[in-house]
Amino acid sequence: MGLCSLTHQIDALNILHELRAHATASNADGEGQCSGALSAGKVVVRPGDVMKEPRRMKTIAERARESCLTRLLEILTQLISVEEDFIKEVSYEKSLLKRKDSVELKNICLRMAIAEGYCSNRDLRELRDCLRHIVGNLLACVRDENNLSSTVTTRRLRELSNSFPDI
Repeated sequence: MGLCSLTHQIDALNILHELRAHATASNADGEGQCSGALSAGKVVVRPGDVMKEPRRMKTIAERARESCLTRLLEILTQLISVEEDFIKEVSYEKSLLKRKDSVELKNICLRMAIAEGYCSNRDLRELRDCLRHIVGNLLACVRDENNLSSTVTTRRLRELSNSFPDI
């Protein structure tokens, strides 16, 4: 797998954590800057005053996308953990994963972050498919090894492979 690929995966994980934190914070606070307009009670609001705006209820689709993003974040976290453990136990020097795969993962996460916190179903499908591809490639590489560590890693990767959400 190599450190470069692992670095890209960790970067992607950090981007997704920031994306998720931004998405939940923007809707949870319900705070916004008020303009200098009069409110319903004819009280003057000065620029810079902060008033609570009514929260917008999330649709079922938005909640489902958030849940899916959370699940994919958990999978990526577990995937990184599996790879780190395998590298430590086996002292694996050559690359398990093509650099292209981890770069693609990072690019998908960057594109999602640029969309300002909005995750489309298409983005989530691409993220899921990329993670599936990475897990599949790692399974193929680890199966070639013949030791106790590879057996444990294979089992953990199979569990991950079976845990992907439907989108």
